[in-house]
Amino acid sequence: MLLACSADDSGSLVLNADDPQLRYTGRWNFDSPAEPWVGWQGSTVSVAFRGSGISATVEFVDEGETLRVVVDGVPEEPARFVPGGKQTIVLAAELDPDITHTVTLMKEEFATSKLIFHGFELADGNAIQLPPRPDKRIAFFGDSNMEGYSLYNEKNEGGNGTWFAYPATVARMLGAEMQLQAVSSATLDGPTANDVVSFVRSEAYQREDPDYHDGFEPQVIVVNAGANDISQVAADERKPATMQHYRNAIAALRDAYGEKPHIVLWNSYGWDPDEPAQYNAEIVEEIGGNLSKADFAWCWEQWHGDMVDHSGQAGRLAAHIASLGLGFSVQRGLDVVDGYGSGYDVANGSFEGGARDGYGGFGWRYHADGVERVAVDDAADGDYVIRLDAGEEVHQCIDATGGTARPTGDTQQFRVTAAIRSRGETGTAVLGADHAARDIYNRHAPEAVEFIVDGQWQDYAMTVTAPDGTWQTYVILRSAGGELEFDNIRVTAL
Repeated sequence: MLLACSADDSGSLVLNADDPQLRYTGRWNFDSPAEPWVGWQGSTVSVAFRGSGISATVEFVDEGETLRVVVDGVPEEPARFVPGGKQTIVLAAELDPDITHTVTLMKEEFATSKLIFHGFELADGNAIQLPPRPDKRIAFFGDSNMEGYSLYNEKNEGGNGTWFAYPATVARMLGAEMQLQAVSSATLDGPTANDVVSFVRSEAYQREDPDYHDGFEPQVIVVNAGANDISQVAADERKPATMQHYRNAIAALRDAYGEKPHIVLWNSYGWDPDEPAQYNAEIVEEIGGNLSKADFAWCWEQWHGDMVDHSGQAGRLAAHIASLGLGFSVQRGLDVVDGYGSGYDVANGSFEGGARDGYGGFGWRYHADGVERVAVDDAADGDYVIRLDAGEEVHQCIDATGGTARPTGDTQQFRVTAAIRSRGETGTAVLGADHAARDIYNRHAPEAVEFIVDGQWQDYAMTVTAPDGTWQTYVILRSAGGELEFDNIRVTAL
């Protein structure tokens, strides 16, 4: 349905921020309807229209931050940095004016700055009623993992983001509306206001108000926190303290949202003897009601996962939510290659998938040290291989527990197979592995086998024995001599 709107002197259609045709998601403040503001990342404003272009007037109050522009469901890549202050930015141009377009502007990160939105301007167009809002809603509360910290870097060196992080990915997969409250270093409860208990009643970060209520009515609430709580207390107090923090956080959520929403406690396992994931089942049994736990293996090394790790998390969390019997279903696949293998196997073993947003990760670390993922006409499997010069290597973590969240016994073996060839007459390839025992960054028991390879694709294999108590096994590919290509990596449990 076309809706009547006024035009300015240039003929462009001006939609002020309080125009009823706009749609907002997230914890926007509308005390001044013509200048609404928002702090939390992942918040959006959207419009549907016919026209040849669209601009937006935005204002970051403190410092500049990134915004994600999404045109007809396609995210602009990379996200766009917008400096502080009020300004008008072109979001899209040279559009087909005869078809309906949808544009969404997302606050891509949280860097302490409020975003004030002043409105859209359409070139040669008319606003159109948006489709109804989704009837499924998910609220997310958590720490840096949920925040998307270092989403665009494999080595924990920054680059936060929301669009390709797992909460927004899960929401798209399930056709749900999202609300996201997550900050780096957040705990479940205390000792500062950077915690889930405070986020529940915070219109924006550090703006807690006991009378505030967001009006959001989620069917599902996901809590990804607790990892930072264990560092706040002595080792012998970690379990009772963390358990009580869980109770407090769940009570705060129930106070705000009632008993009906299903709360999912979402944590990683395999990184510390006192990791919160091991307490989740006990909390679920103790509290009962609409409460469940879901977990995933800690299979990255530099404190935070990158985009492909988030994709792996998203697939597992979406499947759990869809299994709850609440009417959620997986309606679309992942946007980025799944960085988590399954059934002991590696992920992206043929290197067919890669990350997005101008970031070159593909699930095997570390591409930034010179490893090339390249398309070739005669790959052993699919269209892509990785190319390693002498001395270069990549590795990938696999969940040695097979998804059971229980360490291996002393007889667990894996068969690692890879197709390898040399770019020259011959070269020296290495297949290897090492292991970790819920003691993060302390990889041990290395194993390696060298192979002399020629210019033809051939399968090479080694058997790996995981020491008793292994939680992660790291599969290693290396060139010890010559320029080599690797493809079709497979791991099976024996």
